[in-house]
Amino acid sequence: METGHKSFPVFDCDSHIVEPKAIWDEYVPKGKREYVKSHFYNPLIEDIKVLNGKAYPYNKYSSITSTSSWVPGRSSEENRKRIGHYLPGTPEYDEHVGMVAATWDPHARLKDMDVMGIDQVMIFPSHMVYLPLVREAGASSILVTAYNDWAYDYCQADPTRIFPCGLLALQDVDGAIAEIRRLAKKGFKVVAIRPVLWSGRYPTFPEFDPVWRELEASGMVLGMHTFPSSEPMNADIARRMRPDLDDPEGGLWKEIGSYSPGQMVQNVVDAMGVPVSATSNIGFMVEAETWLTIVLMTGWLNKFPKMKAAILESNATWLPVVLEKAETYLKFGFLRGVDIPDPVETFYNQCSIAFESDEEPVFRMYDHFENVGLWSSDYPHLDGADAWEAIELMKKWNVPEHVQAKLMGKNARRLYGIEPVLKVTEHITDFVPTLEPTVGRI
Repeated sequence: METGHKSFPVFDCDSHIVEPKAIWDEYVPKGKREYVKSHFYNPLIEDIKVLNGKAYPYNKYSSITSTSSWVPGRSSEENRKRIGHYLPGTPEYDEHVGMVAATWDPHARLKDMDVMGIDQVMIFPSHMVYLPLVREAGASSILVTAYNDWAYDYCQADPTRIFPCGLLALQDVDGAIAEIRRLAKKGFKVVAIRPVLWSGRYPTFPEFDPVWRELEASGMVLGMHTFPSSEPMNADIARRMRPDLDDPEGGLWKEIGSYSPGQMVQNVVDAMGVPVSATSNIGFMVEAETWLTIVLMTGWLNKFPKMKAAILESNATWLPVVLEKAETYLKFGFLRGVDIPDPVETFYNQCSIAFESDEEPVFRMYDHFENVGLWSSDYPHLDGADAWEAIELMKKWNVPEHVQAKLMGKNARRLYGIEPVLKVTEHITDFVPTLEPTVGRI
């Protein structure tokens, strides 16, 4: 890997932890632990996942490969060659990959950040992707509070460099409002919401307006964070996806239904019997594109003019097309007595969007992203990358250094109201990553 140098601080807007058992076993109040676990339980290493009172087989091997396998100090090409070629829980996997300790150890993360060229970071969860599916409002609220407290404590390893993103449970509007107030007092800068159906209700529905008014008043950012999705839409496709199951109609499949606009891709691939993960190709983008189209075409964001929103983990290359289409169709005159503000102006006034290191079209069109782009590593998920890769590609496309500084951190710090810290200026090459063996843990 080539050595590098930078003169500006980098802020990673989307880096992950993987939820440890401690959230359920220590941070959920003692008398509520079994209650919460009976409604949702999905830590990093486990054979089962519990959702809405039912336990299902869980592929912990696939989970580790996707959520805790991108090792810092290696090039993206080297990581990609290793990930997926070895089975977690074997000596070969531990020798060539291993579990990234930073997913639950903040001190390991600080060391990894140094080698990745990252000065500051906002951390997000991984398995809370399923939070919108939890039906029990009380359990979801307790779990969210427990996660937020764990994430806050994790970041105390260095609160000038590591920052927690809070979660909200939209199953309970009053509870979500109370959690916003609590998080604001603790100094959180952003809360994450998945832009999908929550018990059949989309986050833009009017019943959630009190939540967004409270968030607007708090000054925290609304983080619309997408996730992969492959849950079946009906029992018929479930049978083709999982022919080993005896009764898909009475199992997890009946519980879920359709909740993600990107859900169909992986369902069809699984039903075809092809063992590849295709949900990340388009599912992340489709969830975000759906949310942005809805809020622009309805004027929803303008109901909360002081609220800032960040679109996360969905890539950014698609943004100019979505903005152009929104502007075009709103100008066709199909509206009847509705005044929708200019969508392009609305976006650039209230929104930011995350991009990743390999998005060369973003760098080629940097004028579209100069003031709204937020660099993200997605570390330690399998498609992660470090800051050095992004900086090298920006140089390749002649992105001015002052624009690089905006895209790689200045925009994020302005959005979140965070003071800069410049810890890393030179690319570290003599680095031994902190890895945990999977043998004996799986």
